[in-house]
Amino acid sequence: MLATVSERPPGPDPAWAIEMKWDGIRAISQISRGGARFWSRNGRDMTLSFPELAEAFPGITGLVLDGEIVAPNPVTGAPSFGRLQHRLGTRPSTALRAAVPVRYFVFDVLEIATESVMDLSYLERRERLDELQLDGGPIRVPPTWIGEDPARMLRIAADASLEGIVLKRIDSTYRPGQRSRAWLKVPLRKVETFAVAGWLDGTGANQDSLGSLVLAGRLDGQLRFAGCVGSGFTNAGRHAIRAALDQIARPDLPLDVEPPPGIARSTHWCDPVIAVDVAFRELTDDGVLRQPSFKGVRSDVDVSAIGWPS
Repeated sequence: MLATVSERPPGPDPAWAIEMKWDGIRAISQISRGGARFWSRNGRDMTLSFPELAEAFPGITGLVLDGEIVAPNPVTGAPSFGRLQHRLGTRPSTALRAAVPVRYFVFDVLEIATESVMDLSYLERRERLDELQLDGGPIRVPPTWIGEDPARMLRIAADASLEGIVLKRIDSTYRPGQRSRAWLKVPLRKVETFAVAGWLDGTGANQDSLGSLVLAGRLDGQLRFAGCVGSGFTNAGRHAIRAALDQIARPDLPLDVEPPPGIARSTHWCDPVIAVDVAFRELTDDGVLRQPSFKGVRSDVDVSAIGWPS
């Protein structure tokens, strides 16, 4: 079940529960006698990347849970998608598991004793989830607040360096695969996924890697230029991305719509097969991101399904 972005959430209302929005990767887990398995939103099996989570449910069977896998910042404790990237798509060594520990933040339960509870209300499902007493070790069941002021909760989220908040109607049932206004996400900054269509050369310290990525999204079925992002990278990240781009470089334009002349002249094009998350303030009237910042590569996203930012 997916949340709808909301710029103006409802005011304090006992019909709504509020959860924090975590900067990680959404994961459905199934716990059976053989252990736990984890799937991404697009159905990719992620179990091998997170063995400590797969082993974290001893003696428990017959559950299906919904939550977020996060990698806490070692100093602030806030989830960091940049850190989580080191674990995605890997079979982590003992050293990597120690360097980048992960947690599974469980916020919903879909099956108990192999019986679906998705037709129960959100409030009833949360009560069932709390009764399971899963909180401990790398498994966390974060709190929910009912009737709180969203503006106050957003300030708390900002102070904790979180992504924002999610509001959920306490009478809502769980509808898998559907984006619903019964769930509203209020990000402190918008974060959207884009296809990488090319890159611009770097200067100074970045002249051997890249200056910025050229981004694209799909509007009315056409892949279009959506702006460039040049901030938010680590030095190692710039070099790693540039190495990947060199492997998929192409001489011709991968977009369906001609970009601005300045971009067309200076861009090194590539096949649009890499997806990245970018945080930004807003989309300008001419369809370009304002104040973009690179968040990370998304290996769990089907690039062909990327749309246009709302």
